[in-house]
Amino acid sequence: MLRHTAFFIHRDTTTPEQRFEMLKGLAFLQSECDGPVAGDYGEDLFGGSTPLREVRPSKRTPRWRRRPEGPPSNYDVALHLDFDDKAGLDRYNADNVHHLVGEFNASINEPELTARVDWYYEGGPRTKKGKIRHTAMFVWADDASESQRQKALDAVRQLESAPGVELVTIGKNVGTLKTDYDWLYDVQVADRGATEKLLKGELFANAMRVVAPVTKYEWTARLSHLMRGS
Repeated sequence: MLRHTAFFIHRDTTTPEQRFEMLKGLAFLQSECDGPVAGDYGEDLFGGSTPLREVRPSKRTPRWRRRPEGPPSNYDVALHLDFDDKAGLDRYNADNVHHLVGEFNASINEPELTARVDWYYEGGPRTKKGKIRHTAMFVWADDASESQRQKALDAVRQLESAPGVELVTIGKNVGTLKTDYDWLYDVQVADRGATEKLLKGELFANAMRVVAPVTKYEWTARLSHLMRGS
């Protein structure tokens, strides 16, 4: 199965009504575009990009000094679309409905900050309606060795032992856009409470201590949302 995952950050001027219209458009993509066989989408459960609006830029640590801390906020909205193969993804990319929804999304989000990964995984669509999906995308540091990268991936896989975690999947980007991230992890969790405990827990902190030094950690794109798709 080939999945297209994209994260979006809203503009400061984006209204609640526009956010709702965006969600309707994302749901429309799966049902009306040629190519997708399954899909999922959702808003971040933990505030999204709110810190970017609540904290003045002069009071925030600039991104170029945030590598030990990670990104200044979560992303706001996630889209996941599953395809049987690349041909299906190509048909979706050429679909006029996709183009129309994409134009609207670009008008209410920060297009240059949109994060994307196209990645393969084995088996059928992995979406359980009503559960929580926590996903994060990363860019490797230029000097990260293969052994360091493997240790980072192994550390992420350990999250599967955390209470409430039902599945951990790692995907490596196969997309061709220059703006694509290099890889992601996709974690399915039983509920919101278990997700909060995971993200605040020592197991997660230990995994990020391994991941951060070998990635451009300040550019991490992360988001947790209720799974709506099928």
